[in-house]
Amino acid sequence: MNARAIKIVASASCLASLAALLAVLPLSFPYPVIPYLRFDLAEIPVFLAFLLLGPWAGMLSSLVYWLILLLVGSFSPLGPTMKFVAVLSTLAGLWAGFRIRGLPRTSLMIGGVLGCLIRVAVMSALNYIVLVYIFPGFLEFAAASISTFLGLEISDALAAMMMTMIFTAAFNMLHVPLSIVPAYLVVESLMRSGWRIEASEFWYVRLARAASKQSPQRS
Repeated sequence: MNARAIKIVASASCLASLAALLAVLPLSFPYPVIPYLRFDLAEIPVFLAFLLLGPWAGMLSSLVYWLILLLVGSFSPLGPTMKFVAVLSTLAGLWAGFRIRGLPRTSLMIGGVLGCLIRVAVMSALNYIVLVYIFPGFLEFAAASISTFLGLEISDALAAMMMTMIFTAAFNMLHVPLSIVPAYLVVESLMRSGWRIEASEFWYVRLARAASKQSPQRS
């Protein structure tokens, strides 16, 4: 393993540790419709690893993050594993977006949409398994919470499942920009700062500068 690879692994691991720290600190807030779902800041360092160090570093960071959460996270191993799958599916969509040739910002937007769609699809399937076969009590709690939030009575089991899946999908859709946008803003601030030498080594920065050189000059 060369020096650059060692640097990437070390940096990705550090960002994963930061993600785990953010996960255990009381910085999350509940999703009002289904309170056992919580928005948190822990995914931001993982997506930062993706943008700064590249796709493989993002994947590595999500893996280390998952391993740490298995030790310190709540509802282990189910909770950390669900989080890992959510983050990994989003990263897969981001990677697919950057595989489409275009300006990095456009690729990021496409990747964000793809990541959102993949995350919703994968997590919907996993949540169905959890709610039906592993923890059916969560479905009763979710249905009661949704009923209170909407001011409607949900007595039918099928309606309860559908409403829970819809609002859980909405939660995952909202969590994607909550995690990706701050990471992107950090990278943008580095690009605009005076930290030129170090910033030029970052993966997203290299893509952006290569695209700017290839774009035609305006008269």
